[in-house]
Amino acid sequence: MRRILLPLVAIVVLGGVVLSCGGDDEGPVKLGFLAGLSGDYSEWGPPSQDGAEAAIGVINESGGILGRDAELVVQDNLSTPEGAVTGYNRIREEIDALGGVESDGAVALLGTVAEDEMPTMCPACGTTVLDTEGGNFIWRITASDTTYGIISAQLARDLGFTRVAMLVQQTEGTESPANVFKDVWENKIGGEIIADVRFAPGSDSYQAEVEQAFAGDPEAVYIGAGPQAGIPILREYIARGYDAQILVSPDLQVPDIAEAAAELPTGRILAAQVTDDFESPAYSAFAAAHQEYAGKAPPTGFYETNQFDQYIVLALAMTAAESTDGPAVAAQIYNIVNAPGTKVYTYADGVAALERGEQIDYDGPSGSIELHTTTGNLVSPKVAVQHIVGGSYTAREVIELDASLGR
Repeated sequence: MRRILLPLVAIVVLGGVVLSCGGDDEGPVKLGFLAGLSGDYSEWGPPSQDGAEAAIGVINESGGILGRDAELVVQDNLSTPEGAVTGYNRIREEIDALGGVESDGAVALLGTVAEDEMPTMCPACGTTVLDTEGGNFIWRITASDTTYGIISAQLARDLGFTRVAMLVQQTEGTESPANVFKDVWENKIGGEIIADVRFAPGSDSYQAEVEQAFAGDPEAVYIGAGPQAGIPILREYIARGYDAQILVSPDLQVPDIAEAAAELPTGRILAAQVTDDFESPAYSAFAAAHQEYAGKAPPTGFYETNQFDQYIVLALAMTAAESTDGPAVAAQIYNIVNAPGTKVYTYADGVAALERGEQIDYDGPSGSIELHTTTGNLVSPKVAVQHIVGGSYTAREVIELDASLGR
């Protein structure tokens, strides 16, 4: 009896360990979605989750991952670094890879996901920390805040401004592009910052901060804030009758801000935002999947295509690795998204090419996902200038980064 029972006990214990680490070869492949479903990022939460769910639907419709269903494990990070750490700890033992992460969460988890060897995608991380710290177990498939900061300074320059003020919320996601803007504006363009007002979020009113930022009669004001602070700031701007140009960070490109600014002249508020590749066959396939699995056409400007692409890339990397093991998956990421390789635009086509023994180069609805192999950052993010028309953000034109302003 002892000879029989001891091996059985060992198998049960080992099985418990495997199951707790998301490595059950018989169950679904579990992909984490750790995003701000409440708090400052909650405007992005539902559309981001819709994009993620559409990807899971497409993956399962095409046979799953290595013959197993994909399952999305959803966790709210409360839009805070502390919430990201707590949320990750709740799901880390059951997931095979992680997505959905924003800037604050990425910075908070950077060391942890590397120690866990957890393949992690950042579909909405602008933080400049990832300019140099990514590339092994964390990859960014959106533009860096460096890009956003440079583009905003470039816009101010091209509009002929020389005197600019800043009004910036003290969080990683808002200060990161603002600091780039300030550096480029002063040191590359030679413009003047006449006021740099930083504030902590959470107040009901920002009257004093708005008055301080506009006191010197600036030609333009860069506002970096989340929507919960941005709306009262914008209302104060309107109530006081200011007419300075407003340049906003990506965090303020949400419907509530556009609606609040509907009475302002077209072009008064400008923003730079990554834009989708609407002409790509990948986008039409994504739009159909979004309609099927979310029950509506996709919006724009909420990283929903980036959320979709992250899980397609992870699933294709697992297919190429023939494994869900973290290091094995990580080793395949660049082989999936970078040239050379057969160009593919859908999960099904990517799996088919891999099964034929081909290397692939996946482009998704968010555009080219070619990554720098040392940093894990997008090589060529596509950026559009957005303005508000009729209470909605609308792309005005796609612009190229001025290489002379690079840092």
